Amino acid sequence: MQIVSRHGVSGIWPIENSQGLSGIFDGVLMDEQIVDRLLTTLDVAIEAFAICRVDRGLKMIARGSPEIEVHYVLSGTMFLDVPGASRVECGPGSLVLVPPFLRQTIGADPADGQEMVAIDNCSPSRSGLIRFDATNGGEGDLHFVCGLIRANISGSFGLLDTVRRPIVEELGEIPIVRLSYDLMQTELTQPGLGSRALTGALMKTCVLIALRRHFGRGDHETSLLSTLRDPRLGKAVTAVLDKPAARHSVAGLASIAGMSRSAFAREFSTAFAMSPMAFVARTRLHHAAELLRSTNMPIKVIAAAIGFSSRSHFSRAFRAAYGADPSAYRRDDTDAEEEAAMAAPARAQPGSARATRAAA
Repeated sequence: MQIVSRHGVSGIWPIENSQGLSGIFDGVLMDEQIVDRLLTTLDVAIEAFAICRVDRGLKMIARGSPEIEVHYVLSGTMFLDVPGASRVECGPGSLVLVPPFLRQTIGADPADGQEMVAIDNCSPSRSGLIRFDATNGGEGDLHFVCGLIRANISGSFGLLDTVRRPIVEELGEIPIVRLSYDLMQTELTQPGLGSRALTGALMKTCVLIALRRHFGRGDHETSLLSTLRDPRLGKAVTAVLDKPAARHSVAGLASIAGMSRSAFAREFSTAFAMSPMAFVARTRLHHAAELLRSTNMPIKVIAAAIGFSSRSHFSRAFRAAYGADPSAYRRDDTDAEEEAAMAAPARAQPGSARATRAAA
């Protein structure tokens, strides 16, 4: 994806361009600029992970989950059916993101077959990894890894909220994706210090690569990206992302966009599945989370820096969005970093206890 200057298109295209051509360029560049900015705000956390096996002639049935589900095909060919969408067929190296609440039928061939409900055919392994098995006792013709992921309420910024059909990307040729899933399988079958933090980071890397490809093309169907081709909305979004602590209002953002208040509120809500002021609140809280993770600034100072008049109001809003108050969030993030740092030397030593345990 092309990354353009945060200062917008005015410093990129010559003023001599015709008005019509300039307008086309403005729309395309603003679209890419806003998508790139929004992708940097995406916070992904892993909720669960499993290895799935399916034989030809059988179908694994997965009930709709309230979370976003991600599949990565290791071997074989996946045939995925969800209500209201065409069948998805993808081979090894494919990553599939399935929106919440969609019932899935997964097979290793396109033919109809005996249905097996995933939740009724699962078992924990010794390591705690869940195994879903739709086979006749064999190794399975289709192998894929599966996870339930969620975008933190203050981290999706509408990118995933408006996705209604599965997103499928062929990523098998990308070395970092193959390495990431190999490492995730190792961490989840042979867990050690820092496994949770490392697995979450690897999952986020793969999901971001898939989303960057998906949103970087012009053939996607999401209303968010089609709406953001209107540079007027992009100007308002950029104003919020650049200065989240400013005293934003619907009327003020509509003025920046050059639209009436009612038209702006309607178009913005259509694009982001949230009101303009809800977007402002999410942006502020995401910025606060970044400051909590990367600085030692007092929480009261952070609250003021992002536009909250009191620490108590900020703490309530942050807890509602991230599930923890600011102090606990900062403490948990520090603990995760320390676990990962402690785990790094152990992974670098072939003769470590983990290596011995794996060999056994």
